[in-house]
Amino acid sequence: MQELANHLPYYVKIKQYLRQLISASEPHTQMPSELELARQFDVSRGTAKQAIMDLVYEGLLYRKQGKGTFVAERISRVYDDLPSFTEDIKRAGHISTSKVLSFSQTAPAPRAKLFFGLEDDEHIIRYKRLVYDNYRPVALVISFLNPHLYEGFQVSDIETSLYGSLRKKYGFAPTKAKDSYSFVNISPNTAKLLNCNENDYVCYSERLGYLDDRTPAEFVESYIRADYFRLELSFGLNNDAVSNPQISYRPPTSVSD
Repeated sequence: MQELANHLPYYVKIKQYLRQLISASEPHTQMPSELELARQFDVSRGTAKQAIMDLVYEGLLYRKQGKGTFVAERISRVYDDLPSFTEDIKRAGHISTSKVLSFSQTAPAPRAKLFFGLEDDEHIIRYKRLVYDNYRPVALVISFLNPHLYEGFQVSDIETSLYGSLRKKYGFAPTKAKDSYSFVNISPNTAKLLNCNENDYVCYSERLGYLDDRTPAEFVESYIRADYFRLELSFGLNNDAVSNPQISYRPPTSVSD
């Protein structure tokens, strides 16, 4: 094993070293700089930067221009039940709040129209909000609700949780879903809302939400700060201990928001 480790590329060795530091550090702890790592491992700054940026893309680190690199604080999503940002944040012991950015009846996007099986002249409920963790913006969430299921739903009906509000008024909310995740570039407006740099990558999530009988109920687009996000999966464990594989992504092409 030692011989194998000696033949690893230097940027991989630096990543392993940083992972050890991260596992022993609290969120927002500053990590060694590119220059410090380059000197320590006797490599170029470019090699040190490659190792750091790999861990930034994985959501383990985040960077502040002119200040350095820090350990990321992330909200875990646990898939024993259908997750919501409100519950994810509360489960972490943090304060969850949200700000309504818009609520309207609008023509559906093509994918939402197809998902709900709507006619050309039908409109959809669009609810856009900014989700905060301890009063820091962490996710921009845009929900499209099936107008046949939630006719008459108003912004005034929404309390702390969208799903809780839907259950309270109609007796049902999404309980099943297919979620997909990728890393994307964001628009300047979304970067401003999430309080991050325009060239940052964020986690883009798309959800197809269903009722118990698999009736399409909700189509969701979310832009989540990668330094606050970790995905945990549980496979058939029920109430046993949850397995926590960390899902890492490489940034694909940009997605327009």
